[in-house]
Amino acid sequence: MYSLALVLAYYGSIVAIMNPFTALNNYLTLTEGMRDEEARAVFRQALVVVAVLGLLFILAGKLILEFYHLSLNSLKLGGGILLLYIALDMLSGQPKTRTVEGGEVAVVPLATPMIVGPGTMTLLINLGTVGHLPEVVTAFILSTLTIAATMRSSNLLLRALRRTGIKAMARFMSLIIASVAAQMIWSAVEDWVNQLRG
Repeated sequence: MYSLALVLAYYGSIVAIMNPFTALNNYLTLTEGMRDEEARAVFRQALVVVAVLGLLFILAGKLILEFYHLSLNSLKLGGGILLLYIALDMLSGQPKTRTVEGGEVAVVPLATPMIVGPGTMTLLINLGTVGHLPEVVTAFILSTLTIAATMRSSNLLLRALRRTGIKAMARFMSLIIASVAAQMIWSAVEDWVNQLRG
């Protein structure tokens, strides 16, 4: 049975790791000096790539695990550690995981790895494997729309919050990411302990 509560729970985790305020800050930086039409083109292309990559990891996550002979607990433990590192990295104010490299800015680095990075991939594979798929897909679509609305309102939000406020909100979201990471690590350890007892 379809559960709105699950959608909201999944949405909270996905939107936190995608982090709309960090996405907004990166979008403003990468499109600085561009004409409005060029910035809008970057915005649209980035969203298409984010949607395609996200749905791929959700729907094909189980196949990816089977192909590499990985257990779900291994993914949860490794992914939880990675998410925790990303959260601490974001809190430090000097994020090494968001380094801008060359290439088409809409795809690289904006869509990936800035929005759909290793942490997002790990979380989506995990949810796509153990979660209720209709609710996970709905939550991902809502998260992508949240990113879209945030970037679409970039000028308004920049005037209202300024760069300092945007960065502060991005750091707050990193606390949510750290909580998700702790839950993933705890779940993996708990499952392994239960298996040993059994």
